Amino acid sequence: MCEDITNKYLCNDIINILKKKIKKNIDNPKLFIQELLLSNNRNIHLIQDGVLLAGTKQRVVKLFLKSIIKENPNIKTVLYSGFSNGFGAIAAAYGAYKLGLKCEVFLSKNANTDNADIYKSRQINTLHALDAKIYLCPTYKEARALEYKNSTIEIGKKVWKTLPEYYISPMGLNDDNEIMIHLLAKQMIKASKNTILENIINPRIWLVTGSGGIAMAISKAFPNAKLFILMTGGGKYKKKVFDWAQSEKNIFIIKDEIFTNENSQNKNVYYSSVKNYDDLILPYVKKYALKDDFIWNIASDDFI
Repeated sequence: MCEDITNKYLCNDIINILKKKIKKNIDNPKLFIQELLLSNNRNIHLIQDGVLLAGTKQRVVKLFLKSIIKENPNIKTVLYSGFSNGFGAIAAAYGAYKLGLKCEVFLSKNANTDNADIYKSRQINTLHALDAKIYLCPTYKEARALEYKNSTIEIGKKVWKTLPEYYISPMGLNDDNEIMIHLLAKQMIKASKNTILENIINPRIWLVTGSGGIAMAISKAFPNAKLFILMTGGGKYKKKVFDWAQSEKNIFIIKDEIFTNENSQNKNVYYSSVKNYDDLILPYVKKYALKDDFIWNIASDDFI
């Protein structure tokens, strides 16, 4: 059963700090790139979007929602369903907050994660700071069902219509018309100006993909780049990413391997990341990356 945690388990000191950051936050700052030294003297460039309040999609979500509202001016509330450790919900809440809209998020609990850890996480506290209404559900199926229950009406037998005041965000904001991808690619180009990424002709970039929107935007922004992607998720989202990767000559799907504890432990010793998502790329980078490769780290669990 889903629980409304909007006014529960509040870490007020953290929320107040985050609210102050939100007021002076820049949507699309210059890429923050750190240097990592791996074995065999391999210098790796880390594009660290974990410093952004809402991760990489912070760069585009306000523009994306503006384009949606332009076509649907009756929208008052943005809805998003996802996972409690993800940043898609935070991006949706951030865009809604910046545009003066309401936001409702429907989150599924992550396996092997205590509720207490979820309540005090950066993700949940950031959603509180963005004034989102938060529902926490046992499974993604239940989260999605509640989202539709709250925002649609049945107009025929098993035919549902979204109420005009609501916008149901797609997973990862990756819409069918690729509006988000095109807008994010433009933002990435702007953010890369006067950075090392701009100066490398054929960069090699490693990253984790869920719905695939960020990887697709990177590929569009930097068409000469080679992308090495580790796919997560499942169902239609994974198939969509797989089909896209197969159709592009510069996209390489990483073969999923089982790493020993020695290889996979202490992943965050190198940099702040999202546990069991962004940090999954590091063992592959350590094993296969070349000198001057890039990691695109989308977000971070840490309160940076």
